[in-house]
Amino acid sequence: NNGTEEKLCAMLSHILLVCFVALAASQYTPPQKAGLDIDQLLCILDPRINATTLVGYNNGTYLKQIKQYLWGTACGRSRGVFTLTGDEYKGNTYSCAHWPEQWGINTIDDWFKTPSLYKQHLEYLSLYLGGNYNTTANKQPNTCDFATFTVIDCGAERQEPWRTAPWVERIGNKPFRGVNAGGIFVLEPWITPKFTAWSLETCDQYTFSQQNPAGSAGYEELVDHWKNWYTAADFESMKAIGLNSIRLPVGWWYWAVDAGIDGSPYVVPKELINDPNHPITQFIKLANASGLAVILDLHGAPGSQNGLDNSGQRATDKNPNHWGWHWFYNKDNQAQTVKVLVSMSNYIAQLESQGINNVIALELLNEPWVFSDMSIVRDFYRTAIEAIRQTSKIPIVIHDAFRHSEWEWLLTDWPYENIFMDTHIYHAFNSDDIASSTPTCDKNKAIVAQNIACGYGSMLRFKTCTSLPTFVGEWSIAIDDCMGELRGSQKSVQFQDFGQCKNLEARVGDKWWIQHYQDFAFKQMSMAERELGWFFWTWKTGDGAETDPSNAYWSFSDAVKAKIIPSPLPDLQIKEACYEFESTDPFTC
Repeated sequence: NNGTEEKLCAMLSHILLVCFVALAASQYTPPQKAGLDIDQLLCILDPRINATTLVGYNNGTYLKQIKQYLWGTACGRSRGVFTLTGDEYKGNTYSCAHWPEQWGINTIDDWFKTPSLYKQHLEYLSLYLGGNYNTTANKQPNTCDFATFTVIDCGAERQEPWRTAPWVERIGNKPFRGVNAGGIFVLEPWITPKFTAWSLETCDQYTFSQQNPAGSAGYEELVDHWKNWYTAADFESMKAIGLNSIRLPVGWWYWAVDAGIDGSPYVVPKELINDPNHPITQFIKLANASGLAVILDLHGAPGSQNGLDNSGQRATDKNPNHWGWHWFYNKDNQAQTVKVLVSMSNYIAQLESQGINNVIALELLNEPWVFSDMSIVRDFYRTAIEAIRQTSKIPIVIHDAFRHSEWEWLLTDWPYENIFMDTHIYHAFNSDDIASSTPTCDKNKAIVAQNIACGYGSMLRFKTCTSLPTFVGEWSIAIDDCMGELRGSQKSVQFQDFGQCKNLEARVGDKWWIQHYQDFAFKQMSMAERELGWFFWTWKTGDGAETDPSNAYWSFSDAVKAKIIPSPLPDLQIKEACYEFESTDPFTC
């Protein structure tokens, strides 16, 4: 009857629905994360510290510095309390005033009092630091920074990732030790101050191109700049110092014709991009002849991804929060950027077919504006990677846009291989980094910068573990923003005068400053070389910059000439640079 049929139909529909849900559940595939979950990370005592080195390294430096620095760094974390795993610690909360009873430690002064207990105390110390880290609810890139006595452990697979990088044999089985070739293919006024009469009207490559079209005298000067500013001697010097790679910033306009888009008003070389005599190709050939690898870096995208002159087009909007919006919220500009990147990957393939095989990676976009929506950046990266992977397996680099912890979840669904992360670390722009107005305060600032540089090792390790293997694609030894036209120095609303530029001349040639700038350089190198390595910004500056007292802090070649950075680079000094902290006590602001 009809009632029975309706019941049977209802039962059948229910069974089909249950089966469909079960089938859908069985077909669920969890997303492939780029890195590990944060709770998979361990914060451990640096393996270099053991019962022998505790007192044996440099006349007991580790023991002294544990007493001088570690407790002040660690005891105030997480309300000053910590917890420990293990049945013997269950049901207890501890602090620096209340240690586990079985440790036999009542106060901080009891630590490492007896040499026969050093080994045991190091085991307790490792437990304490790990417990301190685990007690922190919101783990950030700096949560495992305990005055450089600790390191993040995320397994052997990502330990010193440079050892398994696809280019490691090409660069001599070492981390990246490189420089940027800033200012040649993307003009920046502070790098080449006398190249033209820079002004508010002529402030970047966009406005220069508008005012100096092809065939003009200014254009011919630019052609000469492209072809002759870097010579074989530059690359030979890089190699002799111990460098193995170059990050080459370029603008989108060089590939506009090949990508089928309008590149105006930018002027470009007379040769097409696929011509073997194109200046970019000639640069890469010279690097290849000296045994130097190249990362081809898209430094400027259509519309400008950050509103800075280093993108080719400086923003006119006075509100920095809006910089980069012409790229972030313009689908056409993003689509054109993808077309350019596909052309760039094809260009690299063409070079390889000609035996020019030193372009080892393609960087998708330099410094997307930090104060913007990172999900837009992530989605753009996905689109670009999928377009490039249609024809190329070239290693690809993405930039973190100066953002750190969020990449752990931004790259949750990340089914891509051979992708790497670039981060840039400067100590020359934030107010708390640069503010100082007396010689004593300047020295305090320098020592703090050195110690912070070692602390950044925790951040770099965090990024490699939770997102992608990471290198430092830009850094310098500047601790202020006083260099020439940098930030429109003292002419722009970006520049704020805290007195940081008053005492620069006195630093030049001073032994104290040479030593501390050198130590600052080594510390930054050391932390980056635990990951994929580093690229200093920049190799050299142009006419007019050499007389600036800050020049050697931004120009690697001039830092070598000033004896700040030794040649060749000293492996041991770099490796051990962060084994010691320095006190700021003699130099109180």
